Order: sequence, then C-alpha cells, then structure tokens
Amino acid sequence: MSAPSSYDFTVPGTFPRSGRDLVGGVAYLGRAIDKVRADLAGTVGEYIAACPQSRRVYDLYGVGTDQFREAVRTSATDEDFLHSLTSIAPKHPDEAEVARFNADMLTAGPGEAGPAWFKETLAEIGKADRTDIRTFVDLQDLEEGRDVPRTTASAIS
Repeated sequence: MSAPSSYDFTVPGTFPRSGRDLVGGVAYLGRAIDKVRADLAGTVGEYIAACPQSRRVYDLYGVGTDQFREAVRTSATDEDFLHSLTSIAPKHPDEAEVARFNADMLTAGPGEAGPAWFKETLAEIGKADRTDIRTFVDLQDLEEGRDVPRTTASAIS
C-alpha cells in the first residue's frame, strides 16, 4: 500500500499504513514513517510516533528516534527515506534478519500482562466478539477499519 494521502491523523478516518504494509520489505516501517511525518506536522493525534513497535523498527537498523525523525524529515518519499536510512544506519539487516523481524512483528500480541487490555480495547471499538484477534497488527487494523478475516484462533484468556 502507498503512503496515506494525508498525514493529519486528527481527521477521522485518516490513519497510518498497516503494519502489514511493507516498505523496503520491512513490516511496520511504513507505519513508523507515517506517524513521524504526522508528528513533524503536529497532526499525529492520539498516535505515538515512537511507540514500542516503531522503536523496534529503529532498533532493526541501529538508529535512535532522533536519527529516524531526521531521515523522515529530509525525505519526500519512501524511496528517499530508505536511501537516507541506509546511509546513516549502523546496521544493515540481511534477508534472514528482516524475515525474522517481520515474523516477530506480525505475530506479536499482548503477552501475559496485556490480555485484559486487549479485550477492553476490542470492546471499546465494538469488536468484543472478535476473540480471534491475538496480534497488535490485527487489533490496529480493526481499530482503523481494515478488513481482518476471522480465524479459528483460540480466544485470549
């Protein structure tokens, strides 16, 4: 998926890309870029630009929040950003590292401490019946109105 047409996440119905949308082959990278663009514009709304998932993206490349923000600020497109990131990043993950990272990011769930929060969030967005939702990416996609096919996964306890 391409970048959103607007980075004003204070406008209802406007969201960053899904964590599933790959940029440079990396899960959550496009979402992290989008949130920083909105943060730089002062329109990030309730999103957190440097949330734990975004920081995991930064860590993949060995860059800090300020370095990532500067690369976004000075790049007009995802391609420009990838070039900037590659030039400043001390780490250059290979295909196997990216594959492991993507698998980890796309299967990450609330862990032992968060099932109650997960259930509360599903109830708040009117999706309490979606007991098959087990990952952050699924929860975010549901919250943002994307289609998340039902699975036969067991409920979060």
